[in-house]
Amino acid sequence: MQFSVRASLEQFTLAHPSGEGQVRISVAAPAVEAPAAGVPVLYVVDGDMLFGLAAEIARAVSSVAGFPAHYVVGIGYDAAYADFLKRRTADLTPPIGAEALASLGGLAAAIGGEQSGGADAFLAFLAETLQPEIAARYPQTAGGDRILFGHSLGGLFAAHALLTRPDSFSAFIVGSPSLWWNGFAILEELPAFRDRLAALSRQPRVFVDVGAREQELPTSVPEGIGVTLAEAQAQIRASRMVDAAREFADALRDAGVEALRHVAFAEDDHVSAAPTGMLHGMRFALGHER
Repeated sequence: MQFSVRASLEQFTLAHPSGEGQVRISVAAPAVEAPAAGVPVLYVVDGDMLFGLAAEIARAVSSVAGFPAHYVVGIGYDAAYADFLKRRTADLTPPIGAEALASLGGLAAAIGGEQSGGADAFLAFLAETLQPEIAARYPQTAGGDRILFGHSLGGLFAAHALLTRPDSFSAFIVGSPSLWWNGFAILEELPAFRDRLAALSRQPRVFVDVGAREQELPTSVPEGIGVTLAEAQAQIRASRMVDAAREFADALRDAGVEALRHVAFAEDDHVSAAPTGMLHGMRFALGHER
C-alpha cells in the first residue's frame, strides 16, 4: 500500500433517528494494510469537529505501527456552527429538568438546551443502524472491536452509553465528560450498571480522561456565546470537571469494570484534552497500554 500524507475520506448520509433531517457519516479507511476481517472501528461523535483529528491520528500512528490498522467513523451534521451546537445537544444529552436548565443561564440558549434529551434514541441509532451499515459497507470490520469516543457533551454521551448499554461498544473513551448535566443525574444509573455489567460475557474496556486544568477559572469568555464571565466561572465551579471524572472512574471500578484507566492530563485544559485523550484512549482501547 502506498504511503499517504493525508487520511482518506468517504461520506454518506443516513436518516436522523428523529425522522427529521440527516446525519452525515464520514469514514476514513486504514492507511496501512489491514486484515481481511476483524479490523477495529473508532466511532467519533461530534464528527464535524473531531473526525478529521481522529482520522489523522489514526493515519499517522498506524503508519509507524503504533496502532493496528482501524477505520474511523465520524458522526456529524454538515451544519453551520450555531446549528451544530444545538443539534449535538439534542442528540448527546439525556433529558434535563427545568431547574437544571435554568441554572445554565445564557449557555442554555447558545447550545439549545430546551431541545436536549435525545441520547437514548441516538445511541440506538449508532448501535442498531450505523454499526450494521458500516459492517455492510466495509466487510473487513466484521468481528472487529467497536470503540466509541466522545468529548465534553460527547463524553457525557459516552458515559451514558456505557452505563445504559455497556454491550453497545467494545470500548468507551469518555473524554472530559460533562457529568454535571442535569445535576449529575447520570450517576443514578450506576446501581443498574453494576447488574448490566455482571451479565456480560465480555466486559468493555473503559478510558476516562480529563485535563487537569479544567477546574481553573477563566479570565475571559469568547464573544457571541451569550455567557458572562461570572456565569462561566460559576459553571466551572459547579461542573467539578477534574474531581467528577476521578470520582466517576472510581465508581466504575467499584461497579466491577476490570479494564479501566483514568488519566488527568497535567498540562491540558478542556480544549487541548480532546486530542490528547483521543491518542491515549485509542492506545488503551486497542489493548496497547494497560
